[in-house]
Amino acid sequence: MIATLQFEEKTKTLFFYSVVFLLASIFFIPEKNLHLKLFILFVCIAFPLIAFKGLCKWSALLESRIVIASSLFLGYSLLSLAWSEPERSRDIFNPIKDIFYLVSFWVIFLFTFNGADRWLQRLVKWLIIVGSITAACYAAYHYLYLEYPLTRRFTIPGPLVDKVRTGFCLGAGALLCLGSLLYEPGNRERKSTILLLLVALTVFLVTLVLTHTRLAIAGTLFFGFAMVALSPIKNRTKLILIGLGLILLIAACIFLAPLIDAYIEKGQSSRLDLWSGYLKEFHHYWFGHGHGTTIYIAEGGLAGWSAYHSVYLGALLSGGIVGLTLLLLMMLTVLLTGWKLRANPYAVVATVLFAFACTMGLVNLDSVISRPRGYWLIFWLPVIVLSLYELKSLPRKAFV
Repeated sequence: MIATLQFEEKTKTLFFYSVVFLLASIFFIPEKNLHLKLFILFVCIAFPLIAFKGLCKWSALLESRIVIASSLFLGYSLLSLAWSEPERSRDIFNPIKDIFYLVSFWVIFLFTFNGADRWLQRLVKWLIIVGSITAACYAAYHYLYLEYPLTRRFTIPGPLVDKVRTGFCLGAGALLCLGSLLYEPGNRERKSTILLLLVALTVFLVTLVLTHTRLAIAGTLFFGFAMVALSPIKNRTKLILIGLGLILLIAACIFLAPLIDAYIEKGQSSRLDLWSGYLKEFHHYWFGHGHGTTIYIAEGGLAGWSAYHSVYLGALLSGGIVGLTLLLLMMLTVLLTGWKLRANPYAVVATVLFAFACTMGLVNLDSVISRPRGYWLIFWLPVIVLSLYELKSLPRKAFV
């Protein structure tokens, strides 16, 4: 028994450092395929080890509403492959692999972080440190060394893929800093920690603006003010912080007036035309065209486009009304569970980050089922964290 416990603890420690590296390296590994290979190698070793060694209690997962709702959505997405019309074999195999990687990582995370909160606190710390340093270094390289104009959109190469996903992750990083300041009393007791978090928050916000990702900027501001309003700090402090935030926001709007005018002129980037074009090709209303099917706009100036620019539209086209309903049911379950766990500061921050990710998917991306990259990080990691605390709150069963 002692030997078994020692093996389990050493395994958890090894998995912890591996998870920290894989999640933090989304920011700094310059080659996205290299990161994916490392991720696959880890889950293909760690998940079978947990399963075959009997290091977890699978029946406990059935106690989690988040796990059940997510399983329904993911399972239906897999089922929809049966009636899809793929152009290539990878259109079938990639979703299967993506779901396998997600489920495997989910189990590994629950096993690893099932103990004390200090490990999750360390993970948050490393995400903030690595994310802010990487963003600052790339911004300095782009705008100071290469002398790019500020009108050129900022991006971090690698697993973050593009400017939009970079903006999402930088916005999530800013919210994570704010959550660490507001919801972790230990951080507010140390002036050095407060200073470092404020520096990281500034880096995330500045580089977020440089991405010119409008929804990410607006979402970060909205959910940032919401975090302040819902925080356990004194009401007087809340009012001061909100007031300072509004003053800084007004000053930034005055300073960035030309950029804001350009955003307004840009409008909605032809998304309404895209969405109407895709809906004209949508014929299988109840069950969709299948997750492996790529739908193209057939006519008009946007003919040939296949990027949906909304995870909700993507769920509707691939899974039909049933698929979209299951996605919304999963999101609602996660948000309600987060609200029930609101006494836990980690659950509050995870819920806000998940709401932020759901908002970002309104007019961007194609699906929440993807490879472990930018949007995957801010969407699925909060879900996994909330399922962890949901299982911890249950009196009857433990996962490990």
